[in-house]
Amino acid sequence: MNSIRRRLSLTLALVLLAAGVLLAFALRDFPRRMVEEHVLARLDHDADLLYVHLLDALARQDGEAGMDSALMGAAGPAYDLPLSGHYFLVRLGDRQWRSRSTWDADLDLPEGAEGLVSPRLAGPAGQALLVVAKRFPDSADGRAVSIALAEDVAAIDAAIAAFRAQALTVLGLALLVLLVLQRRVLLRGLAPLDEAVDACRRLERGEAVQFEADAPAEVRPLLAAVERLSRHQAQRLGRIRHAAGNLSHALKTPLAVLGHSADALAARGDGEGAAAIRTQLETMRATIERELRRARLAGGAAGGAGFALRAQLGALVEVLQRLHAGRGLRIELEADERTWPVDREDMLELFGNLLDNACKWARARVRVVVAPDAGTARLAFSVEDDGPGVAPELLERLGTAGLRADESRPGHGLGLAIVGDIVTQYGGTLRFGRGSVLGGLRVDVELPLAV
Repeated sequence: MNSIRRRLSLTLALVLLAAGVLLAFALRDFPRRMVEEHVLARLDHDADLLYVHLLDALARQDGEAGMDSALMGAAGPAYDLPLSGHYFLVRLGDRQWRSRSTWDADLDLPEGAEGLVSPRLAGPAGQALLVVAKRFPDSADGRAVSIALAEDVAAIDAAIAAFRAQALTVLGLALLVLLVLQRRVLLRGLAPLDEAVDACRRLERGEAVQFEADAPAEVRPLLAAVERLSRHQAQRLGRIRHAAGNLSHALKTPLAVLGHSADALAARGDGEGAAAIRTQLETMRATIERELRRARLAGGAAGGAGFALRAQLGALVEVLQRLHAGRGLRIELEADERTWPVDREDMLELFGNLLDNACKWARARVRVVVAPDAGTARLAFSVEDDGPGVAPELLERLGTAGLRADESRPGHGLGLAIVGDIVTQYGGTLRFGRGSVLGGLRVDVELPLAV
């Protein structure tokens, strides 16, 4: 996972989900404990109140009826209604008093213990009872005193369950909204990087790029470095092409002098020596021309003006048709209107050599087709003529410097070699074969391009 955006998104999502799970666990237990503690505290207070009234009734030596009346008066009206969900059981020695709310139900309330306990019991009519049972100091006559109180919390449990369900629903929606928001914030925060990548691609296509002055401080050095690199690359390519041009002009005079020397030798009767010099001169001219053209190649990574396929290739086709107008040669062009992110000079050199070779061998027709399904990641095209074609044993050797399929035709055999150099410079593929439409030589070229 090498994407910064994907890593940050996943990390933030995991943090949000972990927080949501912890909050869900807290919602599962915290409300119930909070309510139970409140109910238990109130029941504990009621138990203390009943104990005080029990001791007061014992001090007044009330009878059975008086004790019951004192306890019911202390407990309150909720303990007087049958099955109200509020119950108490007071034990004094072997005697006990029940709240009237128990009616005829047999509640097995526990004996008191030292301190506060809170067991849950199943009550009548599906009630869920929360119980407090306390052991108090013995009465003045030595009898043990324990008091147990119970309260129905079934309605409270249902309310807590409903609250938990609603809270979890809201929590889930909140997490979903937060995930969407954090994704938007992340995309907005990393947008300058996307803009930098887009600027680099436009520079690669040779388009003019205006870098934003208000770019974030973290991205600004990257943009500045890219701009400097683009300028340096363009300047370097310009210097190479200028030097290649200067070298070409500088070598013309020495080569011309050697040519005159060969002519002088031939005039003096030394035809063999003159032929040897001319042979070497032709080899030197071919080698120099090829190497100078290779030096002028921009390659697939260089920025330039871009190549408007239909317009600029159409102009080249028009010039070649004029040159071969006496032969009635027709060049058919099938191409779209897109501008490709390749160097204009390289493409004119590439198409120029292919078309020149095709026109040299064609009888009447040359066909150039740019693949209609070629995406922006590659430039694929073919050049085909209706000439005699090339012998199968020579197809694999085509493109080799100095190789000529027919010595009677003019040229040095450099055209297809230069084509091979350009295709290699772009990391593309070059294939030779027999055309399926016109029947002559067909050259297929595919250049991978930066997107």
